[in-house]
Amino acid sequence: MPTSAKSRRRKKTTFIEQARRKQIVGATIETIAGQGLQHTSLAEIARVLDISQSVISYHFDGKSELIAETINSIFEQTNAYIKTRVDAQISSVDKLDAYIDASFEFEMAHRDLFIALVDLLGSFGSAEEKRRFSVTAYDACRRHLEKILLEGQEHGEFRALSAQALATTIQGTIDGIMLQWVFNADAVDMDECRRQMKQIFGHHVRKETADGDTSV
Repeated sequence: MPTSAKSRRRKKTTFIEQARRKQIVGATIETIAGQGLQHTSLAEIARVLDISQSVISYHFDGKSELIAETINSIFEQTNAYIKTRVDAQISSVDKLDAYIDASFEFEMAHRDLFIALVDLLGSFGSAEEKRRFSVTAYDACRRHLEKILLEGQEHGEFRALSAQALATTIQGTIDGIMLQWVFNADAVDMDECRRQMKQIFGHHVRKETADGDTSV
């Protein structure tokens, strides 16, 4: 790509440029979800959008940057939806329920995103790429869950457990169920999994449960 094109991208993008990048990411998700990453090329994405490949090359410095942007977009959309649902609640108990509910709702409403995501995650080769993904994907999720759990402890709703470990466990359970569902939707009852997750983790973290049942 000409240096001038790269230097233009380093500057703050315009609204039109942001819209075009979003459009390209959307087509990337659609193409990967439909035919897999292995069969997805910049030329195929351009064909879906009915644009020239040079337009994609102007906005993204190759397939690696487009993949990173696509992954970021999926997590940003997911986290924004969850945050809106959680922020609408007042008690920490309701916020934790809302986090789990919203995670499942968004996944079920946007299955193509998560089919593409699973394929994209398998494209990472180096340890540095995996580390960067971990920071992008999971740090924000854990921080959000930790905040809910710590606030619940401060308000006397949740008992004193490791918020970091619980956040990791809750997010890991959500992601593990999602992965199984992506591979075989008929084998996973997402609504029932969501219901049982709320029951199990709600019982485990609530302070009144611990006060009344020392076996937990």
